[in-house]
Amino acid sequence: MTLVEVMIVLGICMLVVGGLLTTFIQSLYVYHYDSAKLLVNRDMRSFTSEITDNATYANRFNIYPSFTDRTVTVSGVTYDNKMAAGQSGNMLVLIYLDTADSTKISRLVGYYRDPNQVNGEAPVRKFDLTISPSSSANVWTLLPATSTAQTNMEVIQLSKNVGVQNLFYNFYGRSVMVKCDIIHRTNTGQNAYQRAANTYNFTVSPRG
Repeated sequence: MTLVEVMIVLGICMLVVGGLLTTFIQSLYVYHYDSAKLLVNRDMRSFTSEITDNATYANRFNIYPSFTDRTVTVSGVTYDNKMAAGQSGNMLVLIYLDTADSTKISRLVGYYRDPNQVNGEAPVRKFDLTISPSSSANVWTLLPATSTAQTNMEVIQLSKNVGVQNLFYNFYGRSVMVKCDIIHRTNTGQNAYQRAANTYNFTVSPRG
């Protein structure tokens, strides 16, 4: 074979290899995106199921601005900084009353966006506290310490608020509307290979 023929063959081989590599990269891109999308859908199903089950047996709820912002002080007196009807916050606390004494709290289950956000995105975490013996103290005094914000169980890898509304919305003081973008990355860190997102909307009503 002449040098020209060899160069032509090599050029054709390079084009073929380049095409195969492009196809492989595109396929890998689609695979990682589909994997992340499946994880988003899994998060939606599991979160909906869990929060529905817990709310079914809760007597009432409080919504707070965030995990670290749960009190307000007026004239030297500290109160629960809970959101009124029509307001939203990034922490929901489901409150369970003692069956033998409805003036006392026996359990608290909370869901909140991790205060440590990156570009407005943060995991959703959960805590579940059994109050024994039951207590008639204010809810905020029974909540986990703010220092535990990053140590509680993660239930959603990443979430992002939609517009100006926070994760949990107090709907007429009777129901909780949950709205956010749920995001999943195929690996962790700032340089994640691929990620998928979907808008999550859900309403739940504690029985009390």
